Amino acid sequence: MVESRDIDIILNNPIDWEQFRNKTVLVTGATGRLGMYIVEALNKADIDWNLNLQIIALARSKEKLEEVFGQELKLPNLSVMIQNIETPIDYDGVIDYVFHTAGAASPKDFTETPVDTLWGHVLGTRNVLEMARTHQAQKVLYVSTVETYGEWKSEDGIKENDCGPMHFDNARACYPEAKRLCETMLASYKAQYGVDYVTVRLCHTFGPGISLYDGRAFAEFIRNVLDGENIILQSDGSAARTYTYVADAVGAMFLAFTKGKETSYNIANPENLITIRDLAQLIADLDSKGKVQVTYTDSTKQKLKYLPFKLGIMNVDRIMSLGWRPQVGIEDAFKYTLESFMQRV
Repeated sequence: MVESRDIDIILNNPIDWEQFRNKTVLVTGATGRLGMYIVEALNKADIDWNLNLQIIALARSKEKLEEVFGQELKLPNLSVMIQNIETPIDYDGVIDYVFHTAGAASPKDFTETPVDTLWGHVLGTRNVLEMARTHQAQKVLYVSTVETYGEWKSEDGIKENDCGPMHFDNARACYPEAKRLCETMLASYKAQYGVDYVTVRLCHTFGPGISLYDGRAFAEFIRNVLDGENIILQSDGSAARTYTYVADAVGAMFLAFTKGKETSYNIANPENLITIRDLAQLIADLDSKGKVQVTYTDSTKQKLKYLPFKLGIMNVDRIMSLGWRPQVGIEDAFKYTLESFMQRV
């Protein structure tokens, strides 16, 4: 499912792959849009540099693992662990590194199953950290979110040590508050047990492998184009976001893991800053038949619970100081994503 083009984008970063030599790496959420790229990049690096690397892909569904990785599951360096991350991780062997990507992260999850969303993140991260503690893992990478910064009204880019207010007394807060608690867990396990970690905070990361039915605006827009339907905006579309192609984001994650000295890194492509309105038009223009139009409707009719405030834009100086440079512009990023779904038809 992962294009060789995208793996090349990841590997076209100054990543210190030698740190993975003779290591065993556990990847949670291995069939998700981030997890599958991490597994594929590790596999390619293992082949290219003969790293003697062992990869454990953890996911809930054996069928999804077979769909995503196919014949690669027969490779000697790749094994699978089929379980829900909310249950303790029972593994007898050595685990050196963990890339923890599992967890619900869509408006549909926040709206329909906020309790499941909350506990999925909290219990899952606790289980990962308990496993890391008992197995004396050397390092954990945790995927967090720009939403942990809360409401941001300044025009200045958000830096890693910043923090805005969060209205915690509503169900929509299940996601950002769970992520905040998980980051506190990471700091606590390091302080008490010496479990080393790095957190990466992402903002609107997408690409092949995303779900078209989880309620994210850009996913809805892509589905509209695939179905030949008009894109209907439920707001004036003035909110601006940075959109990062998944291969660019994963390359930054590996850099933070192998070269970073800080405990947290913002990851976002500042060059891909665009309003929702302009994004809708950009995706509509990708319709080869030229039939999809952008229209507007009453925002009070929204069914899904989106953020009640406008997200700030993250400052990415810290990750760029490690040599990261995003390689995929916004038009190509959505073009690649749309093509990945058209190829399945």
